[in-house]
Amino acid sequence: MSWLDPADLHARLRGFEWDDLEAKLAATGIPSSAYASVSAFANTSGGCLVFGVQDVGGRLEVVGVGNPDAAQNDFVSTCRSAGKFSVPVDVRTAWLDIDGKIVLAFAVPPSGRHDRPVRVREDRTWHAYVRVAGGDYRCTPREEARFLRDADATPFDTVIEPDSDASMLDPRSLRWLQATIRGRRATTVEEGDTDTVDPSEWLDRFGLAVDGQLTRAALLLCGTPASRLRIKPTPIVDVRVYATRSDDPVSALEWIDRLVCDGNVVQALIEVIARLERLVPNPFALESDGVTRRAHGPHLPVLREAIVNLLTHQDYGDPARTATIRWFHDRIVFDNPGDSLLTPAEMRHGGSSASRNPLVQRMMRLTGFAEHAGLGVPTMRSRWLSLEASAPEIVSDPASKWYQVGLAFGSISAGGWHRIAASADQRAPLTPEVTPEVTPEV
Repeated sequence: MSWLDPADLHARLRGFEWDDLEAKLAATGIPSSAYASVSAFANTSGGCLVFGVQDVGGRLEVVGVGNPDAAQNDFVSTCRSAGKFSVPVDVRTAWLDIDGKIVLAFAVPPSGRHDRPVRVREDRTWHAYVRVAGGDYRCTPREEARFLRDADATPFDTVIEPDSDASMLDPRSLRWLQATIRGRRATTVEEGDTDTVDPSEWLDRFGLAVDGQLTRAALLLCGTPASRLRIKPTPIVDVRVYATRSDDPVSALEWIDRLVCDGNVVQALIEVIARLERLVPNPFALESDGVTRRAHGPHLPVLREAIVNLLTHQDYGDPARTATIRWFHDRIVFDNPGDSLLTPAEMRHGGSSASRNPLVQRMMRLTGFAEHAGLGVPTMRSRWLSLEASAPEIVSDPASKWYQVGLAFGSISAGGWHRIAASADQRAPLTPEVTPEVTPEV
């Protein structure tokens, strides 16, 4: 919807209020609840307030604004007032004449991440709101904390953890990270020779430690279970396999296989990729040499990119929520705590990057498991389109601070996926540690 387009507004006024449209009577003045709606729209995806319209039993009825010029001036100036809002809110305006009745429309843009949460002053107290469906809801302290983490100029994973040192890292995870990066960089000298570098010096060189003290990124990537829990008390990711379709009744959604990654990010990366390798079909095909069998099916690189996206961009500062991967009969769904810091258009077109955890993202890129910044979603989209003739379904919800990627299966019969999923629980589960088979010694 173009919020101020006359044709779009006419069409919406024949419907009902929703997450981007709020109607206010405002026949004789501006209701105080209008400013809560401004806060809610600014803190989520933006929206449109219309004055001179009332909700009658779920149906919008045009009644008109008594003094449109005064109402417009009063509302616009209040939205820019430092005494009313924590940051000025620039609204765009338009008006419609519907059967001789004047309707005012105000488009509220989404605020930038560094301005959120946009608070409104009500009875000498400041409150922040979010928009959910057709209502404005006051933020809880935990919801405000999520906004503040994203607004912080210092990314979460770059913060130095007090009283920390290299002894708090899992040696096998650190060796795997060093060996993988060294293998990727064997023909370059940018980071020097890591074969003979002391672990503490290596951590400093890659920005994972400062003067011997570890960043949160180092503990997230390679921390021992106890030290990682200092940063994030919940699992890194929870993988569940279902023998049902994603649209089956909730009562039928009982998982048949589960992997809870309670270790660090490196361990989670290895364990989840290994688990999906077991699930993804790998039809017989040869590599370009005409002799060697292809190691994995064409779907796995896309799924791997989605896994890295999930591990890189989740809100690790959230003490209560866990990222999930749900494998269904008809699709795989990646759910991430923490909405996207980019708009949907910026994600689709690529070239833009705003990372919640830039150090974790950089290390994933150096290992070769992630695309360059700004290319992950466009690459994933184009590859999945070529494989399944359907684009990934991407939903970013600023209100609940969730981000979801859904990849629908189409090229392989539903029965084939079902047989693979149904047999998953018959395979030996992965250990919670990084296994020797995938952990090269250095």
